[in-house]
Amino acid sequence: MILFINTLERLALWVSRFISSLAAIVLFFIVLVTCVDVIGRYFFNAPLYAGSELVQVSMAGVIFLSLPVMFFRHEHIVVDLFSIFQRGYLGWILSVIFLTISAYCLWIVADKTMFYAMRSLEDGDTYEYILMPGFLSSGGEEFAPRFVVETFIALSLFFTSLLIALRLLIVILKPGLNAEASVGAE
Repeated sequence: MILFINTLERLALWVSRFISSLAAIVLFFIVLVTCVDVIGRYFFNAPLYAGSELVQVSMAGVIFLSLPVMFFRHEHIVVDLFSIFQRGYLGWILSVIFLTISAYCLWIVADKTMFYAMRSLEDGDTYEYILMPGFLSSGGEEFAPRFVVETFIALSLFFTSLLIALRLLIVILKPGLNAEASVGAE
């Protein structure tokens, strides 16, 4: 069982590295769009069409691509006011409780986000400025649909919740080890 968990953890770390690379590519895209927009606006008096909306959507990509990695590697912000509670079995119990609550809350938020994505699909919501490529448009729609990004956000939250559940399983199978110490522990 421990071998299976260690293999699953290595796979999750590999996936998290891949997702981190995707987040870096999206961040580079934001930099390029911003540079093109600024140069076009100030030197050629022609800003990039939909530049600000592209940056907004891409920022959602960076945030929600980074979220699973952050939770799985335990790299989120932690305030250590009471470090005594992080050691031994008390730290282990608190880690189990907080990981359970985090996974459950993120699952609920993901479910609600998926509901809004499906509602956006049914309503036919589109972005105001982002145009859809001609070969992707069906029925003559000109602007990109919003449900794609909303579905991505929901799937990212579901994936984050599953990675938290994996971290919870690792912590439960290694009693006395808290969530912070379990990162990379084999």
